[in-house]
Amino acid sequence: MAAPYPEAMARRETFRILLRAARSLVTGRPMRLPKAPPTGPRAAAPVPNRTTPAPGVFTAEARAGLALVSSADRPLVLGYYPTVTTNPYQLLLYDHALEHGIVPVAMRQESQLEELQALQRSGVATALHLHWLHSVMRSATSIKEARALGRAFLGRLDAYRSAGGRLVWTVHNVLPHETRFEAAEAELCGKVAARADVVHVLAARTAEAVAPWYRLPPDRLLHVPMSSYAGVYPDHVPRLEARQRLHLQADELVFLALGAIRPYKDLDGVLDAWAALEPAARRLVIAGPVTEEAGVAELVARARAASGVLVEPRKIPVADMQLFLRAADVAVLPYPGALNSSALMLALTFGLPAIVPSGTGLADEVGPAFASVYDPTRPDGLRDALERAGALATPEARAAAVASVADRPPAAISHRFALALRERLIVGSGEAAPATRER
Repeated sequence: MAAPYPEAMARRETFRILLRAARSLVTGRPMRLPKAPPTGPRAAAPVPNRTTPAPGVFTAEARAGLALVSSADRPLVLGYYPTVTTNPYQLLLYDHALEHGIVPVAMRQESQLEELQALQRSGVATALHLHWLHSVMRSATSIKEARALGRAFLGRLDAYRSAGGRLVWTVHNVLPHETRFEAAEAELCGKVAARADVVHVLAARTAEAVAPWYRLPPDRLLHVPMSSYAGVYPDHVPRLEARQRLHLQADELVFLALGAIRPYKDLDGVLDAWAALEPAARRLVIAGPVTEEAGVAELVARARAASGVLVEPRKIPVADMQLFLRAADVAVLPYPGALNSSALMLALTFGLPAIVPSGTGLADEVGPAFASVYDPTRPDGLRDALERAGALATPEARAAAVASVADRPPAAISHRFALALRERLIVGSGEAAPATRER
């Protein structure tokens, strides 16, 4: 089978080689070249960055990228922060940015904003793309300290903007997961939104969902949904083989909760609902890496002790994701208040019907042909949805799930996002319309 998402990997590897050369020049360390371009399942695996970047590395990466788009009119360096390595979301989002004269550069530490600001002052057009804001107040021990950290962060943003830099913010969540200081976090979100030139939303009703907490400026909203994961993960293991390898029976109705095992996902609620079901030939599979957050270890222990539950509390290798997705009949995503979910997009890409709570962005993404939407305020809402889920385990429902995301291939969403940023940050700011490089 061909390597997952081969075009993206080939482009990214070329860029990585240039970045290695740039880092070598900055750090004085010898440059390491790969023996061969990555192929096979490991090609799509995000590689976590565990090292502190040397001063100047961000600038060198930006300059290397600018060399690749030298023929583009008004190239733009897009520093994005924070970076994620748990799934390929950012890789897919920025995959075609270079073709539109946008150079995406990962900011591995917030301190690298100084290098982005220096590039802006040197005459390079730049923008800062903020994603999640949880790290700003992560070290706070009181709301007073949280607000002080928020003010300091906004001050750094203002200094960058005063130098001419542009600001983009993607609203992934209403508030950060497991926030301890909701009022302070909401104030920060509102003030970041007020400063942003572009507020990117993944769910159409994001402004409505966040309105009780803060305001999003309607004239700066950009709706580009999350892409599917078509072609990203290997998909060649048939259903029965997947079940054999996971020790599941052929006649069982298999429910899947795939992704990081974290408190905000209400997996305890899933176990409560599961325990209330009448005995039947069904299994619940919970798989994904664990965190050190309070309650996670207890949740895993409870899942292990529960009847009919298979728990795999570990990072699932890229090549093995298909085992869980192909072995399952229905995905369970009980995330309260969620605006969007990579796990949902992945499930639908693999043709998995889903169970999701009402009043969320997830409910807006699904339809009755391939999903069950339950009322999370009803004590038996999730239990009833699990009980009725056999109606979703049909070829028709699987086909409808795939069809629901067929118009969101990763490449199309990446092009759409890059073009929209050019329009908002360059054309919309009064600059001459840029010439897009040939694809």
